[in-house]
Amino acid sequence: MMSLMVKEGGRQEDLARKYKMDKATAAWAIKKLEDAGYVCRQQDPEDKRAYRVFVTEKGRSMEEKMMEIALKWDSIVLSGFSKEEKQLQAAFLERMGQNVSGIFE
Repeated sequence: MMSLMVKEGGRQEDLARKYKMDKATAAWAIKKLEDAGYVCRQQDPEDKRAYRVFVTEKGRSMEEKMMEIALKWDSIVLSGFSKEEKQLQAAFLERMGQNVSGIFE
């Protein structure tokens, strides 16, 4: 949802690709968020087969809490790591993501 808050109206298919998941898994996750009232889907006017995903007011109301949780999680997970180690870890994760980027397309 944080990604949607940054780039409103992203295509469901693009979100699946970005997060390295298959389309069915992405559709299931978005449907759960939609059922809970956090997002809504609208048919893409440029491609009637595709959907764009938008964050609702209810979803936006969770932004601060989600950021708080993400920051706390980062501080727990990266506790005791030096700045250089954190940078190295981020670089490794980026490379690992690139290694698997073609799997779900």
